[in-house]
Order: sequence, then structure tokens, then C-alpha cells
Amino acid sequence: MIGALLRLSTPSPTTTATPKVDADLVTPGLWGFVLLFFLALAVYFLGRSMARRVRRVNQRARVEAELQEGRASAEDPARDEPQTTPTAPAAADEDPPAPR
Repeated sequence: MIGALLRLSTPSPTTTATPKVDADLVTPGLWGFVLLFFLALAVYFLGRSMARRVRRVNQRARVEAELQEGRASAEDPARDEPQTTPTAPAAADEDPPAPR
């Protein structure tokens, strides 16, 4: 019974010739342009939102690091002194480092 219904529901192939269409002349048209425009607009606004959120996360991390540094210096007053590292003198035949 199901096989008979499937045979009746499947169309038989037709022998009508399809017209040849030049691929260079086919364009997406107005709907293709509109869809692409809105897609580009959505990507632009998503990028702006992401950049804003990344800036906000970086700012929060910077503030948190400053707070932790302040807490650590309040607990250990010896940390307030600047750490100096000895530098080796430049050899006579080497160029000095360029200023930044």
C-alpha cells in the first residue's frame, strides 16, 4: 500500500529542455543586495558591541590589579620601595640602545 502511494507521489522525469542561462548575466537582484546589506550592518554592530565589552573587561582587570597592588603594599610597607636591578655597562664596540 505504501509502495503504491510512493510510486504515485513521485513525479516521472520530463523531457522538457531547460533554457541555457548565461552565468555572467545572472545577478542576486534586489533581495540579494538587501540581505547582504543587513548582514553587513549586523556584523558592524556586533563588532562595535564586542569592542566595547572587551574595553570594559580590560578596564575592570586594570582596576582590579591596582586594587590588589594597593592591598599588597598596605600589608607589606617594604614593597613600596622601588626595585632596582643592576645593569651591565655597554661594551665599547656595541651601539647604545635607541631611545624610545
